[in-house]
Amino acid sequence: MNLLNDQWIPVRLLEGGKAERITLRHLLCGDEKWELCLPRDDMELAALQLLICITQALITPATSNELKNYIAKPLSETVYAKAAQPYADWFQLDHPQYPFMQVHGVEAKDVTHMDKVLAGVTGATNSCFVNQAGLADNLCPGCTAIALFNQASCTPSFGGGFKAGLRGSSPITTLIQGDHLRRTIWLNILAEDSIQQYMPWHESTSGQEPTWIAPIKSGEIKVEQIGFLRGLFWQPAYIELRPPVMADSCSCCGMKTDVVFKTFNKAKFNFTITGTWPHPHSPRVMTTKKKQKQEKFAAFTTAAPAWTQLSRFVVQQEIDETSAEGQQPAAVILQIRKLYGPNSQRLHLLIGGYRANKASIMERRHEVYTLNHGWDRHAHIIHHLVSLGRGYRDALYKAIFVFVQGIKDIKGAGVKLTQSTEMQFYRRSEPVIENTLSRIEFTNAEPELARMRHALKDIAQSLFQESAQPYLSDPELIRTLAVARKTLYKHLNNLEPQNGKGEDDGTAENP
Repeated sequence: MNLLNDQWIPVRLLEGGKAERITLRHLLCGDEKWELCLPRDDMELAALQLLICITQALITPATSNELKNYIAKPLSETVYAKAAQPYADWFQLDHPQYPFMQVHGVEAKDVTHMDKVLAGVTGATNSCFVNQAGLADNLCPGCTAIALFNQASCTPSFGGGFKAGLRGSSPITTLIQGDHLRRTIWLNILAEDSIQQYMPWHESTSGQEPTWIAPIKSGEIKVEQIGFLRGLFWQPAYIELRPPVMADSCSCCGMKTDVVFKTFNKAKFNFTITGTWPHPHSPRVMTTKKKQKQEKFAAFTTAAPAWTQLSRFVVQQEIDETSAEGQQPAAVILQIRKLYGPNSQRLHLLIGGYRANKASIMERRHEVYTLNHGWDRHAHIIHHLVSLGRGYRDALYKAIFVFVQGIKDIKGAGVKLTQSTEMQFYRRSEPVIENTLSRIEFTNAEPELARMRHALKDIAQSLFQESAQPYLSDPELIRTLAVARKTLYKHLNNLEPQNGKGEDDGTAENP
């Protein structure tokens, strides 16, 4: 199966209809409006990233103006054929010498079942609740290619000495979502001048082959030795699919197929990456330790929703005298800020990833936030908005903590309420944050921020009362409630505007 020529992309028309498979040529050259159609949101995000990376390999626009043309209208069949011709052997899943995202000739003592490349099907804390039985029993070639790419790029490693991808074990992916699939792909393609700007070694490494044609060797590898396309398709493990078997349908996408893959061989080897490879689809966080700059990709490390890290995703900030932490949005987000300038419209920010504990996946994330026109020119307001949201969360948390633990000679309730109350705050506040981001007029932000403060204050007060109420049959806790409520009001009052803005418009991003 060749990803450039065969029907493997699971889609359906936006206006409705049944799921079907189409070719990449059909997707990029046709004028239909498609959306991806897979049973799991993380597989859809993986398929989107794979389509973006393949398209980036085939056609990298020279300039921003050329990229705008590709976003605006479909490719011609002639342009696609010419672009795909040099890469005919790169994207064949069952190539006899260079199988896609694999290494030919991998030997293994035991075969591995396909559930190990379908993230979270086994080994996750909630796998039996969120996955249907047998989801990875029979994977069609299309779902197999998507799963191989996802496992190499976006998920924890296999464990036991296997390496994770260039972004670490569970990176956050941030992309721009367009009004249909083809446009979404092009909105996340980098022009040549953008690549050179954020990757100084691009020109010297532009001719590199992907890892399945020139496999990774043991030893130390500096990030400056990894070219753009080689990094996009980085495969840190030695994997080879075992021969497919005949079947009628795929256990993942549910569509008809002639053959399915059930097992593969894998083998580990040692290598070390020095530095952080600047992946264009993920934001990075910079800190200083012992006067040394350290850099890592943003990740979901707690159950806090994506909005608590929002400014990391869209606001660029260097480490300086006023800030000990810096942040670098994904290159595709930085490019879109410049692509349309003052004429840019709303940003539909697609955020996805996993929350993991070592090699075990705890949670899948897939969210879309809409940022109103002007988001790119008012970074301080986004910082302030996120800080306010976290401020109301913290006010509630501190008050509940006092109620639970007590203070000095005042008895505490002694029950575990802080975590459950915090999660309820996230659940109820997320629509408020989303609506504020989509409606706020950045040139006159205070009216919308005032509505947000009022709504979050009501949520915090309601949750405090609901959490404490069941325990007030104990007369000793009446006093505790009064002290805890005073703590809540103190912190809520500190969030009220002073001189036209909130007291805290800090830029810290720790959720």
